[in-house]
Amino acid sequence: MNRFPSPSMPVFSDPSDPEADAQRPWVPTLAVLLLSLAVTMVAWLNSRQNQLLRDQARLNRFVGRTEQSLRNRLGRYEDIARGAQGFFVGGNSPLAVEQWRTYVDRLDLPGRHPGLTSLAFITPVPSADLDAFLTHRPQLAGRYHRPISDPMPLHDPGQHGDHLIIELCEPGERAAAGLGLDVGTSATQRLAAERARDTGQPALSGLLYFTRPLGREDAVALFVPVYEGTPGSPALRRQLLRGWISAGILIKPLIEDVLRGEDQGVAFEVVDAFAAQGPRWLYATSDWPKGGGADVIRTLDIGGRGWQVRYAIKPDFYKVEGRNQPLILLVGGLLVSVCLAAVVWSLAGTRRRALELAHSMNASLREALHRNRSHLMYTPLAVIETDSMFKVSEWNPAAERIFGFSREAALGQDPRALIIPPEGQDEVPSRREALLASETGTRVTMENLTRTGQRILCDWYNTALRDERGRFIGAIYLADDVTERRRAESALRQAQKLESLGVLAGGIAHDFNNLLTAILGNAEVALDRIPDDPALRSAIQRIEATTQRGSDLARQLLAYAGKAHFAVRPLDLNAIILEMGDLLSVSISKKVTVTTDLEPGLPPVDADSAQFQQVVMNLVINASEAIGDQPGRVVVRTRSVSYGRAELSSTFPGQVLDPGPYVRLEVEDDGCGMDAETIGRIFDPFFTTKFTGRGLGLSAMLGIVRGHRAGIRVESNPGEGTLFILLFPASESTVAQLIPEAEPPVPMSGTVLVVDDESIIRDLARSALETAGFSVLEARDGLEAVERFEQERGSIDLVLLDMTMPRMGGAETFRRIRSLAPGIKVLLTSGYTQKESLESLADLPPDGFLQKPFRVRELVGKVREILRGPTGKSKNK
Repeated sequence: MNRFPSPSMPVFSDPSDPEADAQRPWVPTLAVLLLSLAVTMVAWLNSRQNQLLRDQARLNRFVGRTEQSLRNRLGRYEDIARGAQGFFVGGNSPLAVEQWRTYVDRLDLPGRHPGLTSLAFITPVPSADLDAFLTHRPQLAGRYHRPISDPMPLHDPGQHGDHLIIELCEPGERAAAGLGLDVGTSATQRLAAERARDTGQPALSGLLYFTRPLGREDAVALFVPVYEGTPGSPALRRQLLRGWISAGILIKPLIEDVLRGEDQGVAFEVVDAFAAQGPRWLYATSDWPKGGGADVIRTLDIGGRGWQVRYAIKPDFYKVEGRNQPLILLVGGLLVSVCLAAVVWSLAGTRRRALELAHSMNASLREALHRNRSHLMYTPLAVIETDSMFKVSEWNPAAERIFGFSREAALGQDPRALIIPPEGQDEVPSRREALLASETGTRVTMENLTRTGQRILCDWYNTALRDERGRFIGAIYLADDVTERRRAESALRQAQKLESLGVLAGGIAHDFNNLLTAILGNAEVALDRIPDDPALRSAIQRIEATTQRGSDLARQLLAYAGKAHFAVRPLDLNAIILEMGDLLSVSISKKVTVTTDLEPGLPPVDADSAQFQQVVMNLVINASEAIGDQPGRVVVRTRSVSYGRAELSSTFPGQVLDPGPYVRLEVEDDGCGMDAETIGRIFDPFFTTKFTGRGLGLSAMLGIVRGHRAGIRVESNPGEGTLFILLFPASESTVAQLIPEAEPPVPMSGTVLVVDDESIIRDLARSALETAGFSVLEARDGLEAVERFEQERGSIDLVLLDMTMPRMGGAETFRRIRSLAPGIKVLLTSGYTQKESLESLADLPPDGFLQKPFRVRELVGKVREILRGPTGKSKNK
């Protein structure tokens, strides 16, 4: 849901009552106050959301640093234990105590490695050899003992294998407690030692209790196995095992060293999540919330054990600089809102001042809302960051979506190798030089490649990154995939061009029909008046025939413009196609055979018979011309089909068709065929693949198809012929039967006001109507017609009114005359169709309509029909 008003939405409307507006100054004041508060709340919510995102990022950085620091320290302790393995390589056993002490003292464990409390060597001793082992180790004399207060003691260690005796232990403060200690009696230490022995990898024990002068401390032990040689299997490792290097690690000093210098706004807790007796608490800062949950939980794999590191946010975490910005923005917005309301209140004295203020604030608020929308809207741009060597260091999800390469695949790569096509490689160095030389960044539109090889067009916004000394350290590239946008713009330009051609075609047809009306009418009058001269009458009849052909061309122009008038009725398409058989045969090449494949029992369709015949004729002639002078075949086929919405969308894309039953008309030829470019232009006006065009052709047919709410599809390949498929909605009505009505003319008289801006039309109408016994008044446009009607209102019986005139059009003139005399009879004429002409008069229909060009007999008959009225009686004066 859009929380912001559209920038085009008016904030205020002009008051209709100035006095009432002046008496209610609180209306605009309240409107401004509420709107300002709304803007303030939106800005506050946005600022607060941004603050929460910054807090989350700061917490994530803290979590990342502490995890990495903990891994680094434990890794360093593991390296120290591995380094001690060298003392036991090559048969150095038993090891002199002094050598071990010297090695450990040089490590300076308390000073340089907080938490690493001791380093010991543990020897596995069978139970039978325990006494002999202790006798031959002077430093162990009388020191054999077991752990005290171990969390998981083994009360019968002999049943669990060898004794695990600490033979060497330093530094000195730990030697007294460690030498002779049988760690094999501790379940957690034995499990860790056996895991290290069998895997050859360091293993960490569970929770231990180390006894210190100041009391018991929680600890863990890290076991690193020592072998005779390099065994490759668990069985060999058990045979060649010499012992373990054991590193005693105090948890508290270790964690405190990790947290030293870190933000204390986050409480920290460590839990051994996979201990045998359930999760064991290892460490927690003193401020860990009692009974509270953790905000972030991370699991670390350390020495084969899973440590859960838990983080809880404390109130101090939010006490950072800049966190009051949302509050400041809210308070400032409220103050601004109040000030704006006060200004409106003070300026609401008069209607003029109120309107000026409303207009000013409307513009200001609209600009502010538009600015806020622009700032808050999310733009799905690809963001690519590189280092100083132009290697990818960041690749966001939008880049993954646009170019198809995952972040892992792109990191460390040069973008030119991923997304720059071969022909654009040479331009990359110069563009990078331009980027380095620019202080404001560069912008370029170029073609790119996706992972699948698809070519797309992108707008690039490039910025060089520099450090505080101005040295280049990398670059940020923002890319916007504009492929579909450019295609849509191209399609829109094409649609606008076709729409403009349609308007032009309709205007030409209208003016052409005016001329044809005069020619056809005068030819008809001449035929009625000339003597019986066969040659002269034949010449005038040829003029009539030629004029009729011109009228057909005008109808084609209106069909292309989508303004053709269709005499729609239920039709049997099979019957119409069969009736056209002879006409089709004589209209095409003698070498082309037309065959029909008509499905019997087709449902009727609502269509104009003449227009449908023109569609079939155009398609068959077009197919014949595609075959040329070679022998060929044209098939006209009909079928009854039914389509669902999904099938229509995929088969006839971009066309508005309703699901349901249809009658499908197919015209197929085996001619030369067309490529995709030609198919895209065949419906353009006057486009032809022949030496010269013959008219509007398929473009006029397309207008007829659109007017019948039908669909059209073209399938063709060069050298494989062409198939035109048309879908006409099936009708539920039965096939109509036309019964001509014959009615003898009735002598009548009366006065007709003829209104037309074309003098030839007025002269023709005057001649025809006066010959039929009517009196005629004339007017050259709408204004003159209204004036003449006011003068002669009592004597005028009917107004013959053209719809398209200068100064005052036919629709306005019609309304003015009807307002003067509601019962006056009006007959409208136009070069456009009846539907197009009467759209603006749906609430006030005329008494009749004649589309130009019309014959004299049609004009006189229509006037008589209207004046005769519904009673069937003529009006005689």
